[in-house]
Amino acid sequence: MTLNRRDFIKKASLGAAVVAGSSFLIGCNNTEATAPAPAPETWDLETDVVVAGGGNGGLSAAAAAAESGKKVILCEISAFLGGGSAYSGGTIHSAGCDDWEEYRAHTEDLHDPVLAKKYVETFRQEYIPWLQNNGIPLTRHPGGKLWQSDWGMGSGEQGYLRHKAYFDALAAYAESKGTTIMTQTRVLRLVTDENGMVCGIQAIKKGESAPIFIKAGAVVLATGGFQSNKGLLAKYLGPNGDVARNMGVPYNTGSGMLMGLGVGAMTAGSFATFSGTFCGIVPGPFTEDDPEAYEKARAGDPASLPGISNGRPAVPMWINYLFPDETQGILVNLQGKRFVDETHPIDAKYARIPQEVMKQRRAMAFMIGDQTIHDNVAGSAALIKMYQEQGGKVVVGNTLEEFANKMQEVHGVYKGSLLKTINDYNKAIDNGTTDSLEVSRTLNHNKIVAAPFYAIPVTTCIYHTFGGLAINTNAQVLDLNREPIPNLYACPPCAAIFREVYCGGIGVAGTYGYIAGKHIASR
Repeated sequence: MTLNRRDFIKKASLGAAVVAGSSFLIGCNNTEATAPAPAPETWDLETDVVVAGGGNGGLSAAAAAAESGKKVILCEISAFLGGGSAYSGGTIHSAGCDDWEEYRAHTEDLHDPVLAKKYVETFRQEYIPWLQNNGIPLTRHPGGKLWQSDWGMGSGEQGYLRHKAYFDALAAYAESKGTTIMTQTRVLRLVTDENGMVCGIQAIKKGESAPIFIKAGAVVLATGGFQSNKGLLAKYLGPNGDVARNMGVPYNTGSGMLMGLGVGAMTAGSFATFSGTFCGIVPGPFTEDDPEAYEKARAGDPASLPGISNGRPAVPMWINYLFPDETQGILVNLQGKRFVDETHPIDAKYARIPQEVMKQRRAMAFMIGDQTIHDNVAGSAALIKMYQEQGGKVVVGNTLEEFANKMQEVHGVYKGSLLKTINDYNKAIDNGTTDSLEVSRTLNHNKIVAAPFYAIPVTTCIYHTFGGLAINTNAQVLDLNREPIPNLYACPPCAAIFREVYCGGIGVAGTYGYIAGKHIASR
């Protein structure tokens, strides 16, 4: 540790005296580094390892350290474990990549080459076998594209019960090795000693006014990304960043990253790209932006988690952002223009189309299809109905002229430009010249000709941000000299590895949590 970093931390700590009376959600939308708190005269608890966050990364870190004899305390802000992973698609994967060469090809060498190699090799050779050997329920998918050949949580339980089975088992294993799990406990700050060394955390229990101090030989930041922090989204994704919907817990505020910055950590990765899906644009309310609504939804029927998608209704897959070769419709912006080849094997690789939507005015686009496309894509009618029930405005027209007029009246789309886009697209299909369009169309040349015509307004729904703290292959957080900050670890998405192309958020979090726990145990 350098003198400069020690001095930096001491100065930062001057503004971080003990925050007696802190609210449970203090700093939930901060965009600046969180200064560390100075070590108290008396600690409330002492342990070998403290883990901030109870998702797959945090639970894996706790279990891996505890099974080697370390005393571990895990703090989770929610009443429920699992974080955003608990209501994800429930797949633990590395996009079906079995080795480093496959991973390089899939990600186009865009990911951090050292950290990504460590990820995929550890995921396949150590992490998945470790979960299986310890009785954590996993089911191999039958096979298919990308993650469809990887692992699903649980043992075939209904709905989200398989997620619950997985996290219940992982938590039980960690506890069986001595881990203490403290739910409804928010980590507020890192704590540093008189030499600037990280030596624990300051936290607060829900419903209590006085913070608690936990002394630890190592701290693991497993607090997730920053997709629920509107300020950070606008800062890193551009002026439309705050429009994006949060597909995750309301606690994904970037808190761990900001804590790391407060002790001199370096950032890495791509802050301008992320992984996300489409969701319909509705006026709200948004469950994932409201901790109280989120906790209530999580307390509901675990098979279905009713209400968890309020504010981000699913839409028909006319634009298949997962598998572009299955796309049927076209995508236009408020100017009425196509802005990406919806079926291009590179430009439309997951999650680039949601990233492109974020760059459009109001972070908004329209999936356009005709009756043939509507009927060809399973679930279109049911999903449109659900979307409209949440207040979504679907435009339907019996002629292209009527359709364009309504698009202008309802959403402000440029009528003439939209008509030109659709007519040029249809003509190019007739002429076999789709590769010569201003924005080409590589596959699935489906004309927009069968009335009625539909437009569904969508925005991006983010569940994994890519930028975060810089770490090494031991999951140690690095300072501005790229040296490990003593006693501090982090796992993605609080830490950074990915860029542009998604390769398994639950998998990378768990793998680097496991790596962190094992490295701490070996010290």
